[in-house]
Amino acid sequence: MSTIAVVATSSAQINARNTRRKADAVQISKALELYYADNSSYPNTGGAMENNCPGSGYSDTDPGSWIPGLTSGGYMAKLPRDPNTGKGNPNSVWPACQTLPTSNCYRYRSDGTNYKILIACTPEGTLSATDPFYDPARPTYSWQLTNNLAATSAW
Repeated sequence: MSTIAVVATSSAQINARNTRRKADAVQISKALELYYADNSSYPNTGGAMENNCPGSGYSDTDPGSWIPGLTSGGYMAKLPRDPNTGKGNPNSVWPACQTLPTSNCYRYRSDGTNYKILIACTPEGTLSATDPFYDPARPTYSWQLTNNLAATSAW
């Protein structure tokens, strides 16, 4: 009986983390749209994929460093972090996600016209092509949210 309770608790925790990841991406996306409405472009990373991964230079004391202008412009008070940032994901099919906690985080890329928010390595469970957060460039280990899938699918 206790084994069933542990499995149920673990499953509930996984579902809660996955729900939070998607909610974080939607929250960032809404802030990006507000930024766009005021600036006629999205925060531009010059084509680089910025992130809040451990070791990236991002810190909780500098909450907006990985999406330029989003926090300093007042669009978000603080950028969220993945609930398992800094931890490996042993359930991932991609080996780097399993063993390199520096790969497991949120990422952002924009050319000013298009953007992509990437939930890298941390989604738990089976990823499905029918999920609206499905990332065709990383179909087995990441989710994404973008304003233009055709333009950002290879990012």
